[in-house]
Amino acid sequence: MPKTTIKPMLNIRKDTPNDRYTLIIQILCRRRRGVVFTPFKLLRAEFDASRCQAVPSLKIREHLRFIDNVNVNNYLRHQVHELHRIASELERSSRSFDGRDVARLFRARSDNRFVHTVFCSQIEELLREGRHGTAFTYRSTLKAFERFSGKRHYQLCELDEPTILEFRKFLLREGLRTNTVTFYLNKLRAVYNRAVREGAAPKGTDPFGSVSFRVEKTRKLAVDDTVLRRVAGAELPPGSLSVARDLFLFSFYCRGMSFVDMAYLRQRDIDGEVIRYRRRKTGQLFTVRIVPALRTIIERYRNHCPPLVLPILAVKDGAGGFRPLEFTGTDSTARREYEELLYRRFLYNRSEYLHHLRRLSRQLGLERNLTFNMARHTWASRARRKGIPMSVISEGLGHTSEQTTRIYLDELEARRIDEANSIVTSF
Repeated sequence: MPKTTIKPMLNIRKDTPNDRYTLIIQILCRRRRGVVFTPFKLLRAEFDASRCQAVPSLKIREHLRFIDNVNVNNYLRHQVHELHRIASELERSSRSFDGRDVARLFRARSDNRFVHTVFCSQIEELLREGRHGTAFTYRSTLKAFERFSGKRHYQLCELDEPTILEFRKFLLREGLRTNTVTFYLNKLRAVYNRAVREGAAPKGTDPFGSVSFRVEKTRKLAVDDTVLRRVAGAELPPGSLSVARDLFLFSFYCRGMSFVDMAYLRQRDIDGEVIRYRRRKTGQLFTVRIVPALRTIIERYRNHCPPLVLPILAVKDGAGGFRPLEFTGTDSTARREYEELLYRRFLYNRSEYLHHLRRLSRQLGLERNLTFNMARHTWASRARRKGIPMSVISEGLGHTSEQTTRIYLDELEARRIDEANSIVTSF
């Protein structure tokens, strides 16, 4: 077997006093030299060539941490370990290789070991799959982590418990609420865990083990029957306020259908007296019986924006109506651009209709502004007050991740859920 020597050193080409030199890792094998460049530049006095490690030149705490524990030597340990692992793999494969082969294979893999690169890779994949909502949340999490990391480029192997806890403290110092911080930490953990499964992050360690993922109780979102009657009975002229009110009630009548599912609902999803659709979040198939008030809203927009049921992904035309965004391309690239256009329109119109719900709330003199989440919570709250079993409510809302839902899922019948919906929506 060929002997492989892996040695960190400074890349000194011209010895000039007080100059900083790039720290490199040299790989020698079969008399051929491979080089891996690191992101660090050090003074000659900051590198001990005999021990092949960086040494502090100042007794300042930040400098000591930079050299020993946070960046330079910690980075070298991980990189040298990875290079030895690659060399061992090549030896076991019985392939002929030299130092340049080790360096080449290392570079091919190393990009996938940085937090930024792994995030971008997973975001790109989500966009290809049309999962724009999840891609948007991953992108927001990445931006938050980059605010925390600054100019430092973290590798996945550098994510340990102290780093994650510092990230959490940083987000709290930014003024984010606990639930928002928990949301970002959950997304970071999801990306990290996938990287572990794919071999880009080390197995056997859990940097999130001591991190609290506690979710604070939020203010009750459900509205009472009096508010619900005022919203449904308000005399509104045709326009944005009436559309926003219809969308709120549509969600309520459909057992709290999420706004994104309402947006992508197609007329082909309506089959006689029922709506059949799959939740975009979970892929779960839902069947909702159409109650009379829901039928009225469906008919109101039937000819406004086909093939859509509701004007959420549509553009307003000059005559006060709506125009759907049509797909005119022929290839996969055009399809992806169209899906991204639809999602941007979704975000824009969601913001606009929330604005009109706030206007409606002020106009009706409500104590709190209406939101589309309120429709979902209101359905669940009224169902609870009407004595509907918790298992039926969970199934009606699509809480398939809850233990109670998994227990009762096979025992529930669609008829019981439709009966529950008829009771809840009769006000």
